[in-house]
Amino acid sequence: MSQLASSEDGRVARRLDNRVRILNALFTLIRSGNSHPTLKQIADNAGVTSRTLLNHFPDMGTLVLAAATRWRGLAQNQLPPIPDHADPRTRVEEFFQSAASFLDTYSAIRWATLTFPGKLPGFDQRQHKGMVLGYISTRVTELLASCGVDIDRDQQLRRAVLVMIDPLAWRLLRVQQGLSRKDAASTMARGVYELALGAQRDKKRGSRASTRPRAVNRKVVPINLRVRVD
Repeated sequence: MSQLASSEDGRVARRLDNRVRILNALFTLIRSGNSHPTLKQIADNAGVTSRTLLNHFPDMGTLVLAAATRWRGLAQNQLPPIPDHADPRTRVEEFFQSAASFLDTYSAIRWATLTFPGKLPGFDQRQHKGMVLGYISTRVTELLASCGVDIDRDQQLRRAVLVMIDPLAWRLLRVQQGLSRKDAASTMARGVYELALGAQRDKKRGSRASTRPRAVNRKVVPINLRVRVD
């Protein structure tokens, strides 16, 4: 009986291992720039047969959805913490440098799902974008709060920051502009920091304007200085 249980446990472990290897192979291919690899390419990269792959995922759409789901589960724990550097500019720079690998993976998977040539049943683009982007947004909000900027109080600033940290913005930097990971991270960090700095300056200018004494509009009444002589 124990041998049967041990054999069953071994099959389950191998099945789980194969599944993870297949998903990791898809991640690797997508990150390398192959947004839509074939099932054979994925199987070869995972070190399994095409038949084994199809036992886990009957078609490419199912595999892509499984990869997106797994990534959402991993994303929150893979985001780097907020650096503790005393200088705000350096703190923002260090955060995006440490987040560069995360952004590479996120933008590649996001692009693969958005441009998938077939149908992805049950795939909600807004939901899938919102969950992972929500993690990044929360972390960047905390990062800017540590620099003295509360983007939750300024919705226009918040929208601008969300555009700046969107995965498609990262892809534009890496693919369209051909920037290295380091340069892309520096560019994104500079953009986010300058947005926050500009908001701080506007706030200070508005505060000074509100405390400035108002000019009093006094009406000048002419005085008749002519002396009447009787």
